[in-house]
Amino acid sequence: MTFPSNRIESDRATLKSLSEGLLRSAGRTGMRGNLLEIHHASAPLFDPVFLHSASELYGISISLSQNQLAGPAPRLQCTSDQLPFQDNVFQMVVLHHVVSNGREAELSEAVRVLARDGVLILLGLNRLGWRYRTQNRGQRLPGIAPLKVKLRLEELHMTMQGFAGAGLGGMSRPAWMHDGFSSLGAPLADIVLLQARHSDSPEATPLRFRKSRPGVVQSAALR
Repeated sequence: MTFPSNRIESDRATLKSLSEGLLRSAGRTGMRGNLLEIHHASAPLFDPVFLHSASELYGISISLSQNQLAGPAPRLQCTSDQLPFQDNVFQMVVLHHVVSNGREAELSEAVRVLARDGVLILLGLNRLGWRYRTQNRGQRLPGIAPLKVKLRLEELHMTMQGFAGAGLGGMSRPAWMHDGFSSLGAPLADIVLLQARHSDSPEATPLRFRKSRPGVVQSAALR
């Protein structure tokens, strides 16, 4: 099945809105320190300073595209599954529509370059969600299988801290998710956010939403 370009752009804009809503609500914007974001070539892109603190005094922010050739005059050229960085140098690493079952090389590399007290964020389409099942096959994004990813993170000596979701059945702002049933809706959310840390790191802040937002829900930590 093919989709008109205006629908593809509309879907991408909705995904961007839901993704940014999750990150803002989880308190993962305006961060200090060195940040790394790796995204699928067809994923909606964040603004350059969206994740990072407004001041450049607090570190560098790098965004890479998965398996995509660098454009003209690139600042950095590498493959996302073999990063040219030392171990434990990034305070936050975001994998945006990259991880499916956790066996991707990008996940292992993200764990390697993540600081001992850093935070790993996995963001993408829920494999059980409506948007994953109905997306354009020509620009298909991977779907996250949270339980499989959790098991893989444990193999990599990481601890899952939480699971959050946004959107349901293709809607961008489902109002009922504020009425006490949010934990029931999260497993079927269109887009999900998983947070993890090194198992031997100091206790990092778990997912606690700053402010309730339409279309954003949080579930209990995966066990």
